[in-house]
Amino acid sequence: MQPIVEDDNIRPPPHYRPNGPPQVVTADTARQGPKGNRVLIILVASMIAAGLAWAILAMAPHL
Repeated sequence: MQPIVEDDNIRPPPHYRPNGPPQVVTADTARQGPKGNRVLIILVASMIAAGLAWAILAMAPHL
């Protein structure tokens, strides 16, 4: 039985050249995001910072 999902044809995005051929972005190229845990670290850090800011502002009237 063959798999239902086709293999990705991942290629780097085409370079922009003002006088060159038009850019053609395929679905495989368009859905790529940044690699690594950088995005997750930023998301977690911002959620912690928002929680701390909320806690400080919630306690401010009681000080």
